[in-house]
Amino acid sequence: MQNLLLALHALDLGAVWLGEILKNKERILEILELPERLELMAVVAVGHPARRDQKSYRRPLEELILLEK
Repeated sequence: MQNLLLALHALDLGAVWLGEILKNKERILEILELPERLELMAVVAVGHPARRDQKSYRRPLEELILLEK
């Protein structure tokens, strides 16, 4: 999946992997008019970014990892 996201970035496209959407996979198959025999593995939203000067904010790793001492 990372290769796909990197390739889309190289094409100057914005992309985001949507994992939470898999909870509604039956509805997604219906919306996309796909046969039920297919199993949804991932959803990637792709498009042209509205802004290019945006930086994403990432919390420092120390805030996300709990270490016991």
